[in-house]
Amino acid sequence: IEEAGWEDDWGEQPAVERKDISALKALTQELRFPNSTSEITLLILRFASDIFQRGVLFMAGGDEIIGLGQFGIEIEGADEKVRMLALALRDSPFLTRIVSESRTYKGTVDKDPVTESMMEEFGGGWPSEAALFPIIAEGKVAALLYCDNLSTGEAISETEGLEIFVSQAGLALEKSLLQRRLQEMQSKMDMR
Repeated sequence: IEEAGWEDDWGEQPAVERKDISALKALTQELRFPNSTSEITLLILRFASDIFQRGVLFMAGGDEIIGLGQFGIEIEGADEKVRMLALALRDSPFLTRIVSESRTYKGTVDKDPVTESMMEEFGGGWPSEAALFPIIAEGKVAALLYCDNLSTGEAISETEGLEIFVSQAGLALEKSLLQRRLQEMQSKMDMR
């Protein structure tokens, strides 16, 4: 008598691992020992590019967000233009709410002077939905990841893996900032 396998017993195929979870497993190892904050930035963008068609990572500080990096922005000199982008939060109730609530947002992007300017800088067009992921370090939003699928209009898929990764990236960023402060303190003590 031949034993039936799992598939025969239940009549189902084993679950295929979601794209965001496979990426989470692969990139979390790299995030454990980053060499710099720019390496953390690149890992965040790399992970997000597996799920979304385009995205921009902003550094958040004070009352503005400043472009750090991008993927999928199809304009000439996209990297340079994104790094020159500085958006005032005070002029955007939408972005201010996302930063102050410090929670992932998925849905439509409210139109205001800043979001309209942002979309124009990204090459025009308005996505039917977008996802924004605040990256928290030392208890405050240190960066903000904006993503959408404007080029295809494809619905946003599962993002739990990216949300977990962004949370881990915030911790890695804290660790990196702490290490830098300790090195600065050590060098000051060595100078005495």
